[in-house]
Amino acid sequence: MTLAVVPLIAITGLAVFGVAATVGPALNLLETNKYDHAVTERGEALMVELQHERRISGGAAPGAAELLEQRARTDQFYDRFKARFAEDNGRQELPPGHIRVVDAFMSGMDSVPLVRADLDSGKTDALAAVGRYSEIIDAAYKMFAPLTHVSDADLSQLAHSLFLISRTRELLAREDATVTAMIADAKITTVEHSRLLIAIGARRQQQEEAIASLTSPHRESYSKLFASDAYQTLYAMEESLGTLRQAGKVPIDAKVWRTSADTVLSQMDRTEDEAAGAALRLANDVGIAAFTRPIVAGMIGLLCAALALTLALRTGRSVVRRLERLRVSALGVANEQLPRAIAALRQPGVVVTDPVFADIPLVAVGSDEVGQVGHAFAAVQRTAIRAAVDEATLRRGISDVFLNIARRSQALLHRQLTLLDRMERRTTSPQELEDLFRLDHMATRMRRHAEALVILAGSAPGRGWRHPVPIIDVVRGATSEIEDYVRVSLDRLPDVKISGRAVGDLIHLLAELLENATSFAPPHTTVRVHAETVGNGLAIQIEDRGLGMSESELAESNVRLADPPAFDPAHSARLGLLVVAKLAARQGVTVRLRPSPYGGVTAVVLVPEELVTAGHTDVPSQAVTAPAQRELAAQAFTEDRPNETTASISDGLPKRVRRAAVTEPGSDDQETTVTVIGEANTVNMAPADQVPTQRTADEVRSRMSAFQSGTVRGRAHATSGVDPSNGTADHAPQETQQDALPGATEERSA
Repeated sequence: MTLAVVPLIAITGLAVFGVAATVGPALNLLETNKYDHAVTERGEALMVELQHERRISGGAAPGAAELLEQRARTDQFYDRFKARFAEDNGRQELPPGHIRVVDAFMSGMDSVPLVRADLDSGKTDALAAVGRYSEIIDAAYKMFAPLTHVSDADLSQLAHSLFLISRTRELLAREDATVTAMIADAKITTVEHSRLLIAIGARRQQQEEAIASLTSPHRESYSKLFASDAYQTLYAMEESLGTLRQAGKVPIDAKVWRTSADTVLSQMDRTEDEAAGAALRLANDVGIAAFTRPIVAGMIGLLCAALALTLALRTGRSVVRRLERLRVSALGVANEQLPRAIAALRQPGVVVTDPVFADIPLVAVGSDEVGQVGHAFAAVQRTAIRAAVDEATLRRGISDVFLNIARRSQALLHRQLTLLDRMERRTTSPQELEDLFRLDHMATRMRRHAEALVILAGSAPGRGWRHPVPIIDVVRGATSEIEDYVRVSLDRLPDVKISGRAVGDLIHLLAELLENATSFAPPHTTVRVHAETVGNGLAIQIEDRGLGMSESELAESNVRLADPPAFDPAHSARLGLLVVAKLAARQGVTVRLRPSPYGGVTAVVLVPEELVTAGHTDVPSQAVTAPAQRELAAQAFTEDRPNETTASISDGLPKRVRRAAVTEPGSDDQETTVTVIGEANTVNMAPADQVPTQRTADEVRSRMSAFQSGTVRGRAHATSGVDPSNGTADHAPQETQQDALPGATEERSA
């Protein structure tokens, strides 16, 4: 709609200007017609009657019936004039200039009774009275002059010619009144003779101007009048007056003068009436044209405005519709198609040369300016796609680098772990075994970091199991892959197993969550891990007592866990959660973070029921503490090794030693002496409540090493049927082909 306002205003302005330019003549004609109706129409009739009174006053005796009758007619026409002027509200409607000339004429008419009284009383003679009447008539002609001021050129010229004809007749009538007064007085003075000659000359000059101003056929008709016999006779008598050499008797026959003057005046009246009729007809035509032109101009302006409005609306609507389609298309590309294409380009394994990423067409909008805007949007779109393709190529290159480095690291770590395993089996020195176990633990953590790189690169890690694994082993495996494993407390673990295809990912997932829990909690606190079966599977909770997270951070982290974003090297602050999210998405596991009652964070891992199977071993229902786990592992380990002895204390770690000698049961000292690598060691076998709670660092390391080795051998026996006493197997090992991939090793527990 805004597009239609400018042309509409322009055309409306032009239409108003055209109407204003054409309505001027019409308004001028209206004003002239109003003046003619209020003043001229009755004023002209009054002037004719005044001319008759002037002529009769010059030749009739005072008190003559003809004079009195004419005076009454003059007064009657004057009353009509004043009544019409009042009816038309002349003083309120007419311009000030017109009112002034009307007032001047009316002032002269008001002095007529005084002129009559002076004439009747003999204060003035007939010639003086004729002069005073003529002055009043001159005021009337000044009152008629505004009729010649019309805007139409032809009408103005014809009105001016009509005014000159009337003025010529007035001069002839004045001459007639003067001559009539001289004939009645039967004498002419020298002054009167001179004035008469001047009046005759002025009349003849006015006559020539009137003839020159007339147009055909009025000019020919008026010229014939002055060639008539009556005018020639009148002209001859005027010439005789001009040859008069001295004052005295007037050399004119009164009867012949009267007849000739009346005939010429009558002919001049007819010519004036014909010219007035032509002027009236022309005025009507001009008036119709003057009023028609504004109406036509207004109609044309209105039509042009309507046409312009229609065209502007159609054009504006067309442009608006095209712009709307372009806007919708551009917004669709910017908000949906382009982000979807860019998101698809960021996915691993996508083909960046696929034409579908470049074929996001905009709506065809033509080749004009709007179309050029559309093409500009298309160019922006192509540039954005090209940038996304370049970014995807760069990301793929980075991912390939990560994957290559991670695979190499996995291969080296696999070889390192294999070598450490062989060394652990060969060594008998507690100190060396402790160092080997420490190296083993660090290598296991390094393996997890290498797998994290593989996961971030969009690939799958190499570890895998064919058979289900108990949840307790999965949690222990995850615990063994973190640094502060001693701070992890396990309780309420149900007797269930995890599907073999999800064991590796779940171990890694839990290890990342445990790593975060131990890293962001004070060193003196523990991290509790418990699990329970629910309607949708297995719920594992990892609870720490650390600093916690704000509501906004929890909400943001849960969003990332529910919908893992693409890996961005520029944002590497929380790669652990990103790894967790990717692992959870691959296995259909749900991970959510929530505030802990102790001020920290509780991570809830919901394993779907299709990954959970019922177990076949009895797990104590009470809480399983880390010391109890270690004693159970140590007991199982010693049962498999008759030549070794594991000594333990109530909450300590097992220590594997060679059995050197066994004392008889019931001895008083309750001590057993064993030899470790050629050294004699005495282990206190006193009851648990008498064992001191403090241990040396060597004792802790020795017991931890024995616990780890016993757990590994016990698990190997449980899964492969290997007898730890003789190394024979009931059946062949059932590791998957993934176990042989670079970086894939058997599960290891701390």
